[in-house]
Formats: sequence, structure tokens, C-alpha cells
Amino acid sequence: MTKIKYWLLATVMLFVLGACSKDDEPDPDFSVINMGNGEQNDFDKYLEKTFVDTYNIDFQYKMQDIESDMSYALVPASYENSIKMANLIKYLCLDAYEEVAPDGFLKKYFPKMFMMVGSAGYRNNGTFMLGTAEGGLKITLYMINSLDVTNVDRLYEFYFRTIFHEFSHILHQTKDYTTDFDKISAVDYVGGSWNDAWDAGESAAKGFISDYSSKETNEDFVELIAHYITNTPESWETKIAAAGETGRPIIEQKITIIKSYMKDVWDIDMNELREAIDSRAKKLDEQDLDNITIN
Repeated sequence: MTKIKYWLLATVMLFVLGACSKDDEPDPDFSVINMGNGEQNDFDKYLEKTFVDTYNIDFQYKMQDIESDMSYALVPASYENSIKMANLIKYLCLDAYEEVAPDGFLKKYFPKMFMMVGSAGYRNNGTFMLGTAEGGLKITLYMINSLDVTNVDRLYEFYFRTIFHEFSHILHQTKDYTTDFDKISAVDYVGGSWNDAWDAGESAAKGFISDYSSKETNEDFVELIAHYITNTPESWETKIAAAGETGRPIIEQKITIIKSYMKDVWDIDMNELREAIDSRAKKLDEQDLDNITIN
């Protein structure tokens, strides 16, 4: 059976829109998004009101060559599933953060573009991409045409851990975490060989929440955030218990640092954020994900 992996790819952009820099934070009121060119359908109007006006986020669902990776044979995202994904992102991500984050936090720091792609980005080796990110500004989500809104675990694995992962990169690139975190697994990071370095369960025993966490310290940091807030307390306990007597205390030590960082630097309680996401996930079947009514 082909082993399916997802790859989270990030490229560093040096001078863009007040990008992730400790000295030059993004201006939440500055926008280059222009949705006024051409005739707008109802979904376009909904996106302008819900994403652009509120958060300065450009939600792209019409495949554009200039925004697409032309090294892959890609399929455009369907209109219907793009509507569902827009509502999912608002409900499971943006609204959850709004419950616990300071005023203006999302508009100032959240990635400024989502790009929807219908298919996966297939590679010659049998693997494919589920999501990519560029400089913390743009997140591309693949396999929108395979969207299953009834399966929360699949939503987390295929889409939302990518979003939370990349958003967390923006946060630590803006205001860095303590170097104490770097030292915990310093001798165990494997760099670019993370994909082939571990057999099943080995990376967890070394204190990594995923194989990709073992790439380097920043990926370790954001992977832990993405996994922590998309697991219930019960499923998190199961996950870290599987890391064993060696891996579990390492993961717990890292999470303690992350929780302090998120609270002290960003005034966000990780447990409250997890609860906000989980409570919404439990009510997902009650949501009208096809609604694009502008209030």
C-alpha cells in the first residue's frame, strides 16, 4: 500500500506586506485585495464581506495560473465545495480564535490568502501534497473536491492542521519562543530526512508528535500546536501515552513551554482554544455550510 504523506512546505519571503518579522509587524488595515474587477456572484460578495472586509483575507477558489503550482496537473475546486470550505474555515478556525484571542488579533496576523485546489498535488513517487504555504501569507489547500464535511478527523488531517500549523509559524516568526524549547530535542532532529528516518512509533518515543516534527525545532513547535488544539483531552492523552515512558515527558515538557508562550506573548489560553475548536466540531452537523447569505 502506498504510504501517503502530507508535506508542509514553507518558503521565506523577505519583503512582503509587513511579513513575519520581529521588527516590522503586519499592518492590519493595509490591503491589496481588490474584488471589484468584473461581475461578482453571490459567493464573491459573501467572501468580500466575510473574509476581506473582516479579516483582510483573500479567499481564491477560481484557479488562476499565477497563483497555482504549474509543476502539477491540478484540477480546479468545485464551486459547491469551495463554499463549504469557506464556511468551515470561518466556523472551525476564525470563529474559534475569535472566542479566545485579543481583539484585532486575526486581522493583524492571520495569513492573507487561501487558495483552493480541487485535486491533490501528486508526485512521481506516489505521495501527494495536502497543503502548502508561502511565507506565512498564502495557504493552498488541495483535495477540495474530495471534501467530506461529516468526518472531523479527516478535516483536521487534510486541511485544518495545515492551517493551524502555518498560522503558528507566523506567530513565532513575529515574536519568538524561548531557546529552552530548542534544547529539548536538539540532538534528535533529523532535518530533511524526517520522511524516511522513522519506523512506526519511533519518532513519538523520541518526543515528537509527528514524524514531520522531527525535521527541526520550528516545525516541532508548530506541529505540537496544530495537533494539541485538534485533539480532545482524551485523544491527546491517548496520543502521548503511546509515546511511552521516554517520549511522553519530552512532549509534555514542550507543551508546557508552548502554553506559556501562547499565554504570555499572545494572551491565548491553549486549553480554551482547544475547547473552542472541539465544541464547534461537535456541532458541525448542525451547521449550514452552503449558506452564503450576507447579514
